[in-house]
Amino acid sequence: MVKLQKPGLFFIFSLIVAITLASVLPNRISGQARPVAEAQQKLKGISENEKSALEGLFILLQEIEEMDREQAEIEPEIQAMQVQIQDVQRRIEHRERDYDNQLDILKQVLVSYQRQGPASYLKILLSAEDLTSFLRSINIIRDLTRNTGGLLASLEEGKKKLTAEKKSLANSMALLEAKREEFGEALAKKLQLKEEQEAYLESLEGEREYYRGLLGDLQSMWDDIKILFSEIVGEFTKIIGDGKFPVQDLNLSFGFLTVKGTIHEKTLNDMLKEHSSLPEMIFHFYPGKTEIEVPEKHLILTGTFSVEKGSALKFEAEEGSFYGMELGPASIEELFRDGYLLIDFSGLMGDITLQSVKVYEGYMEFVVKPGF
Repeated sequence: MVKLQKPGLFFIFSLIVAITLASVLPNRISGQARPVAEAQQKLKGISENEKSALEGLFILLQEIEEMDREQAEIEPEIQAMQVQIQDVQRRIEHRERDYDNQLDILKQVLVSYQRQGPASYLKILLSAEDLTSFLRSINIIRDLTRNTGGLLASLEEGKKKLTAEKKSLANSMALLEAKREEFGEALAKKLQLKEEQEAYLESLEGEREYYRGLLGDLQSMWDDIKILFSEIVGEFTKIIGDGKFPVQDLNLSFGFLTVKGTIHEKTLNDMLKEHSSLPEMIFHFYPGKTEIEVPEKHLILTGTFSVEKGSALKFEAEEGSFYGMELGPASIEELFRDGYLLIDFSGLMGDITLQSVKVYEGYMEFVVKPGF
């Protein structure tokens, strides 16, 4: 029997592992991709009536998501207010203890004064044996009266601070109550929307489960595109920032104090197609508006470009649709949660100030003021 050397054993073992992984991983990958592909196919094949019913459900779904976001924002605010209130309460307790202590000291001084009476001070002065003793006695009496006055002033100041702290606490408590009420309203609205969604599904009678399945598929794909679109926006900003868009493609023309440039949609789309590794994003320029499309994901956003911080053009989406279904303002905003889509000229043209931008059929025109 021939014994294999260790390298031979390692090679055979590695080959077995590689073959095993090659046979298992494709199944896993296809198993993950198949549900998305099936969902996309289902949504492409629905009728106009089915699409209309699904759109109503999708709008409710977006509103529920918005309520979720509102709750998520309010809850930390409530927690921060509770911490602030606890801190104010601790300060009030500390001031109350100081106030009580000073009040006790003042009471003791006044009791001592009442027992001895003003005549005792005169007696002390008259009993002085010499001038030195007389002056020392005067100083002692002066210190005693000064300390009493100081205690009174300190008590008054403590009372003012205590009153201010209690007022601050009352204001914080009122704000907390308002936030709790806001949270309760958001929760109630969310539950109401869910009931409306269920009622809508119930009204579809025998097709309820069919539409529930469609809605689940749509929600899954919507969650997917929210993540993916953030990545697309980030990649777009990086491509522009890395100088992949040549300055000569800006078609610059120089005036007396300004520079005018144009970006053609074809040039921009070709540049993205060449350098992007993510699903294709296509720009369409129309008079006064810009449309951004991600065809593979059936996402369309329409909006305008505006000047941002003097050096960039920012796309501001105003309308949108996903698989032909309308997107609400909160859903559109959610797509840009990790940052807006920017064309930053600082890396392309150096020290400039953007003055204006206008969109025409097939191209976008901008005016900049050089920094010299």
